[in-house]
Amino acid sequence: MSTSSAFENESLSEKVKRTIVDRVVDGTYPPGMRLVELQLAKEFGVSQAPVREALRELSTTRLVENIPRRGTFVRAATQDDLSEVYFVRLALEGTAAAAAYPALHADPSPLREALAGMREAAASNDAHGIARYSTQFHRAVVAATGNRLMTEIWDSLYVEARTMATVVRGHVDLETAAEAHVPILEAFESGTPELCTSLVIAHQHEYSILPQG
Repeated sequence: MSTSSAFENESLSEKVKRTIVDRVVDGTYPPGMRLVELQLAKEFGVSQAPVREALRELSTTRLVENIPRRGTFVRAATQDDLSEVYFVRLALEGTAAAAAYPALHADPSPLREALAGMREAAASNDAHGIARYSTQFHRAVVAATGNRLMTEIWDSLYVEARTMATVVRGHVDLETAAEAHVPILEAFESGTPELCTSLVIAHQHEYSILPQG
């Protein structure tokens, strides 16, 4: 992995963080593994500073944990962990849907673009793409409320990483995952705020109870 190619167009710490998340999710870095700054820096071809920053930020996601005087370790994600995140998302997005309705009803293009991205990712069997564009879709709903604090709280959940975990560990069919967003888009296009709210809540509930293999 070279700095010039792998880290192009993205900050070093963000790229390191994304790579670590991917490897935690796919099992390359298994639960209990110690993540050593120097080793990761050598592996990624960067200095220790972006690795340190990435690990610090990841400790807030509960994907890794920092144990005083021992180091940073990959944390075993449990069904309860993921269910709790989806429960919080249900509350946030369920509240956001009605408030976002006027803006997205007038201009649903952010949702359409995200759905198109998900469909393209599904066609190429790209789980990372599904996670990325699903995150874009749901963030667009929250952002359309105009409530910056709500958006900041939503961002703090690291939705893309947890969506990726759900897709991989839950053995989710990518095409099904993409098409599950169609009723939500259609509700914003031609439905009511109440319908949008009920569909967004049902969507989060469905994933909150998905078994994680």
